[in-house]
Amino acid sequence: MNILRLGGVLALGFLASCAPHPLYRGTAPPPPPAEVRQGPERPWVPVSGEEGAELEVSADSTHGNPAEVPPPAFGVADLSKIKTENAYQVGRASYYGKRFHGRRTARGDTFDISMMTAAHRVLPLGTHIKVTNLENGRTVEVEVNDRGPFTRRRVLDVSLEAAKRLDMVRKGSAKVMIEIVKAAQ
Repeated sequence: MNILRLGGVLALGFLASCAPHPLYRGTAPPPPPAEVRQGPERPWVPVSGEEGAELEVSADSTHGNPAEVPPPAFGVADLSKIKTENAYQVGRASYYGKRFHGRRTARGDTFDISMMTAAHRVLPLGTHIKVTNLENGRTVEVEVNDRGPFTRRRVLDVSLEAAKRLDMVRKGSAKVMIEIVKAAQ
């Protein structure tokens, strides 16, 4: 009798594991937005040591004082000066591990962990985004070339190289801000 109960429980568990993923239960994934919202115009910020590295901000500048000028790509910003009001999205990001290296992306590319790429659920493939780690102020620019992550807890998956530059490999995930840099062609 106990063997029959055990067999019934195992069969029920097996059938439950075959159920559709709850994220897309009965419906297709949401379509991408019709038009990608562009962020505000950003000034050129020279990197120290470059010609013209002395930053001049005039009194009629729309950015106010030099503290409000965003950091350059791959830079580190002061956490107290990061503003999220112009962000496309804020949430948790993780990164693709080595097991995805060499696989096809949604755009048809071969995924390379050393490239600066990302996966997003709805942004058009080919969109360039700026990702800011809100826990340490590091920023990178990546190109969306895949779909995912397929969990409600995260909004973005980045390549291993991007995760290293964002300093999020050890933790595995981080709270990030996503800004549109260049819409898909």
